[in-house]
Amino acid sequence: MAPNLIGWVAIVLWAGCLWLALKGAPWHALRSNKLEPVWVCAAGIVAMLWVMGAGVHPGLELHLLGVTALTLMFGWQLALVGASLALIGLSALGLYSWAAVGMNGMLLTVLPVALSHGLGRIAYTLLPRHFFIYVLVLAFFGSMLVIGATITASAILLLALGAYPPAIIVHDYLVMLPLMMFPEGFITGMIMTMLVVYKPHWVRTFDDRDYIHGK
Repeated sequence: MAPNLIGWVAIVLWAGCLWLALKGAPWHALRSNKLEPVWVCAAGIVAMLWVMGAGVHPGLELHLLGVTALTLMFGWQLALVGASLALIGLSALGLYSWAAVGMNGMLLTVLPVALSHGLGRIAYTLLPRHFFIYVLVLAFFGSMLVIGATITASAILLLALGAYPPAIIVHDYLVMLPLMMFPEGFITGMIMTMLVVYKPHWVRTFDDRDYIHGK
């Protein structure tokens, strides 16, 4: 498939997912709990994380995601909208390419939000509902898996597009994967631990009745 065609398909898929998120997002809950500033600030922090990347070659930059925390805090719809706003803002500032906005949208917003939400549903259904399960499995290990899958998917896409030889992608990009997974997990786990302890009403996916009461 030609790169231009892949780009247009990605734009259509990302736009479709964003439309579903916008349509189904719990805006009323955001307004009633007066969490609009928190949501906007969280999306801004995600954008800052994406800016603070490093890499040897263009397109092979590595950065923290922060999307798992966004999903745990606000649910998948608001997380997808917030992450998409971060991407659109960075693209408008010229920090990300508009030509790759669809592919970036799928890799940086749709994929990590879907994985974070899916892991959350699996853990909620199959694992004991306990505070430490929430923090360790969903926040710490969950975010590690999400960033690992996102970087791997990016590498596969670059290989499919022929952007770089496989040796460069492996030795200058994938080799850094373990170094990105731990800080993503540590930071996400630390943030979510503080939030569920001090600001549990900011975390949509955490309920005291499920994870604390009677434990």
